[in-house]
Amino acid sequence: MRYMILTLVMLSVGACSGTIDRDHMGMNMSRQGENYAISGRYGPGWSESDIRSEAEAACRARSMRLSRFEGQPYSKARGTQFSAKCSPKH
Repeated sequence: MRYMILTLVMLSVGACSGTIDRDHMGMNMSRQGENYAISGRYGPGWSESDIRSEAEAACRARSMRLSRFEGQPYSKARGTQFSAKCSPKH
């Protein structure tokens, strides 16, 4: 039983310490008043301009415009985090 628990703990630690998949890209949108906040992460197979284009397309799909885009430094384990904001077109 102890061996089984130790094995499970070691497997979960190993899964957390791996690197992000090269082609990974995840993006979440949440409504904030009349705006949308976008956040997500991407792997080294994506460029910042690729992600910015995806965020702009997500804003356009809601008849909005991209008003802010910020990338964070790359982390080998978690990739590059980004945040953006969609605002109404005026």
